[in-house]
Amino acid sequence: MVLLALCASGAIAQTAEPDPEVGRKLYTSYCTRCHGINLVSTSGAYFDLRTFPRDDKERFLKSMNEGKRAMPAWKGIVKPEEMEALWAYIGKVNNWGPSK
Repeated sequence: MVLLALCASGAIAQTAEPDPEVGRKLYTSYCTRCHGINLVSTSGAYFDLRTFPRDDKERFLKSMNEGKRAMPAWKGIVKPEEMEALWAYIGKVNNWGPSK
């Protein structure tokens, strides 16, 4: 009963699924320049996100946070919940479907 009251009052944060539409907007702002529109890069110099493995989210988050080769580190610029939304958008474009 107390837990329900806390959730209803907002005292306990409810976790929502990341929104791919929010991820799309973030992708347009931060990622399109290098990774291309809808993950389609016109240059071989940048990672093709259409081939990113669905089961390698940890690698994605590490690359986002720390950077890798030509990719800058986004930690402190892109919030963790925004990275989750970006991951959801990449999954939507790649037709990954619901996580298991």
